[in-house]
Amino acid sequence: MKVGIMSMQRIINYGSFLQSYSLKKNFEALGAETTFVDYVPGDVLVSKKDGKDGKLSKILNKVRSHVLFPRKNNNELMNSYWRDYQKLDSSFYSDVLPLLGVTKEKNYKPELDALVIGSDEVFNCLQANPDVGYSKELFGYDNRAQKLCTYAASFGNTTEDGLRDYGIYDEVKSMIGRFDALSARDKNTYDILNKMYDGYICKNVDPVFLYDYHDEVDNIKVEEDNYIVVYAYAKRFSQKESANIIRFAKKHNKKIICLCAPQEYIEGYKALKPFEILAYVKNADYVITDTFHGSVFSIKYNKRFATFVRNTGASGNNEKLNDLLATFGLSDRSVQNARDLESILDREIDYDNVNSTIDNEVLKGKNYLKSILES
Repeated sequence: MKVGIMSMQRIINYGSFLQSYSLKKNFEALGAETTFVDYVPGDVLVSKKDGKDGKLSKILNKVRSHVLFPRKNNNELMNSYWRDYQKLDSSFYSDVLPLLGVTKEKNYKPELDALVIGSDEVFNCLQANPDVGYSKELFGYDNRAQKLCTYAASFGNTTEDGLRDYGIYDEVKSMIGRFDALSARDKNTYDILNKMYDGYICKNVDPVFLYDYHDEVDNIKVEEDNYIVVYAYAKRFSQKESANIIRFAKKHNKKIICLCAPQEYIEGYKALKPFEILAYVKNADYVITDTFHGSVFSIKYNKRFATFVRNTGASGNNEKLNDLLATFGLSDRSVQNARDLESILDREIDYDNVNSTIDNEVLKGKNYLKSILES
């Protein structure tokens, strides 16, 4: 059986790669011939808004940065972080994407037995990213597959109200109605789909949970110990948040290693490839993150972690993160105020219960993937 996966596989992002890799490996383990399918980006319906990061706020932040975080002639160090980051960015195309079988040549509308859209924020059509936009192909439009399904698809922070406000709710509903099987990654997505679709909708965890990565990770040597992983997109942690992170690290005599991207007010960035990221998380004493997949990695490897949940703006991630934490009974790992970071990290996690949930969710996810291959 030939299965196509349409995901965010060309987006340079650790989580996007690792969830795509897992789906590929899981389908191959079930005996399917697997290929990745490309989509054509659609029109961008929304624009980036400054919001609270407007001009006045940026001026104040700059003043605070000099008062609270003097650079101490550290510009060259920070510049070296950005050079490493950009170098790694470009290596995705030469070193990382080939592991998925993805080449420079785009693969549009192949003939398939099944097209699986997901995982990741494939339905997040109200975002300012021009590499995605409102792409109808991510909703299964004009495909050449015998069977059309999703796995753990997500609307991200696109809501039902947003779809209605931009006048695309009915069109999206029409496209959703053509799917043979639907799987959602979070409650927001499930609730939207449940109003659009008459059939059964399965709720499944991110594919990263469905693959063990032992062959890829276990032989990677981590030449660090006694450290905290800070995992976030570039410059996401504010001065106040950074101060609390640094304070906690100093109190517990831990080194900080920033992964994913450099942070403006925290030293210690390492430019690593995806499987190296997993190895460093696996060996960390603590993980501090504000991303969905940073939280997934932490849960998968039973780390003591804290997740900053962003409720507003372009970096808003509360829909998917609150659902992820609730799924595993870990809502108390959510950081709403930076001053609460220490108390959250000091609390132990009952990973016996968490791992039981992981086992159940992995079984459910793998059974769903198996059902896609059944006639």
